[in-house]
Amino acid sequence: MTTSVESAPAAPVAGTQAIRRAFDVLTLFRDEAAPLGVVQIAERLGFTLSTAHRIARALVGTGYLSQAEGRERYRLGPQALLLGQAAQRSLGIDAVRPVLEQLADSTGESVNLGLLDGDEVVVVYRVESAQPLRFSMEVGSRIELYASSMGKALLAFNDSLADYPDRRADSMRPLTATTLHEPAELRADLEEIRARGWSTDDQESLPAVRCVGAPVLDFSGQARAAVAVQAPAVRMPDKRLAELGPVVRLAADQVSRLLPL
Repeated sequence: MTTSVESAPAAPVAGTQAIRRAFDVLTLFRDEAAPLGVVQIAERLGFTLSTAHRIARALVGTGYLSQAEGRERYRLGPQALLLGQAAQRSLGIDAVRPVLEQLADSTGESVNLGLLDGDEVVVVYRVESAQPLRFSMEVGSRIELYASSMGKALLAFNDSLADYPDRRADSMRPLTATTLHEPAELRADLEEIRARGWSTDDQESLPAVRCVGAPVLDFSGQARAAVAVQAPAVRMPDKRLAELGPVVRLAADQVSRLLPL
């Protein structure tokens, strides 16, 4: 007679909660420009004061947070900077930097490279325009897919996001008067983007800013990242949008061959 033995559920790995909380603290500092105290860390993450203090001190001890002498306020430390630089090398940012700088130089406008992260685009590299009137986004900025040129390039060329317009129908709020926030109008725009190979943001995320984007494809032809040129609307009439579209797509294709996606 054969006896079957059911496996017991795997026990949580010891220390998993502490590790997760430490990453929660680092993520909080990643998204905050100003130094934070223990009370702020605890309130924003739902930790007790003792837990927030213990994690902050541990991260100071490893160099991932730093603390001004005599003050109970923390900021990211040198090890976080080194980790970020290593991540840039690992992601291939060093390899694609010349392509993005050339795109910024030839257009005279700001250029962003963004990576898909869930239902958002995260800006991982930027080149600022040298012009006094310009628009650029901080590295680390997170952008909605439906209201940006990079986001719509990802939506149009990533099959895993096909259900996005319907799945997000209730949360696609209008950010400006021109935001495409209805599923039907977004799907129609994505069809046009697929046909021509590049996307636009006609003041859909921010007033007076227009953008042109293009997908960065992986080996299977799926968009995992995107490139965008951003400019004040006064320098980006319809004719220039149409002229820049193929230029941005060419740069994105070059980036596709260099990024380890």
